[in-house]
Amino acid sequence: MKLITILLGLSYCLSAQKPHLKEAVKFPLGSSVNPRLLNENEAYRNIATTEWTSLTAENHMKMMLIHPAADRFDFSKGDEIVNFATASGKRMHGHTLVWHNQVPQWMKDFQGDQKAWESLLKSHIQTVVSHYKGKIAGWDVVNESFLDDGSLRPSLWADHIPDYIAKSFQWAHESDPGAILFYNDYGQDGKPKKMQAILDLVADLKRRGIPIHGLGLQMHINVDSKRNELQEVLDKSIKTGLKIHLSELDIAVNPKNNPDFIYEEKVASAQAEQFNFVFKSYMKIPAAQQYGITFWNISDKDSWLRGYFKRPKEYPLLFDDKYAKKPAYTTLINSLHTLN
Repeated sequence: MKLITILLGLSYCLSAQKPHLKEAVKFPLGSSVNPRLLNENEAYRNIATTEWTSLTAENHMKMMLIHPAADRFDFSKGDEIVNFATASGKRMHGHTLVWHNQVPQWMKDFQGDQKAWESLLKSHIQTVVSHYKGKIAGWDVVNESFLDDGSLRPSLWADHIPDYIAKSFQWAHESDPGAILFYNDYGQDGKPKKMQAILDLVADLKRRGIPIHGLGLQMHINVDSKRNELQEVLDKSIKTGLKIHLSELDIAVNPKNNPDFIYEEKVASAQAEQFNFVFKSYMKIPAAQQYGITFWNISDKDSWLRGYFKRPKEYPLLFDDKYAKKPAYTTLINSLHTLN
């Protein structure tokens, strides 16, 4: 009993010294955010304000929402997030300029030759990047362009614009030469052909003098994800010399969508161990390559995993449905304090 008391006291002291996770790391730490929740939900807003040093727009800078009509851009919600970040002293990361998903219907219906398609995409990229020039530190320029077998994903852009990835990076750089430009993708662990395709892309862009500065590793993983495979992805990414962003971190606990799933202590502990592994592995990356870690939204209640996969019994983040810190948060922050 005396030992337990001492350990609890030590845990309290460590947490009291640095009560926020951002203070336990030396790199930017943040989450994606929803502007409606920032405005309407005080608990959500408080966490975004006190816990993070970096923010990403979860959806409101994607094509469908920011460019809803051929002759109209809607920057209103993106601006709300940027203004919040500026007012609260946070770095702002842009997500995402080019993606095969969440494309507005007018783009899907567009007709034209290669030159017309290039003009469309260039105009989109450069209008958005120019609007936020000097306010956004880095952009996910191109998102999820490869399939698991390493082949180029079929998309509007791949179908109509040869070499669209390289051109997108060039167009973004022309509009804001100071922005850090990322290629962002998911699921490289356990998929060596996909990982190699990304490495080949980086090598090709570098060889041709196309500006690429970072790799976004989304890290949508789960409690059963194999650490040796995750570490291999990190190791190979580090060797590119680019900045590394764990850009969309969450750790699923119910990946098979079991309707009777119970978020019990054993599962919560396994999840905490995965968070510890991810952070400790990231801390070993050379400091100059550490762009930061971004959670994909703030609380379990707000996670995309529940809606997208129709998986209501999912608890992938560090804050619960009531925006309270979960045990995994305390485990992680105390673990990190011992390394600093």
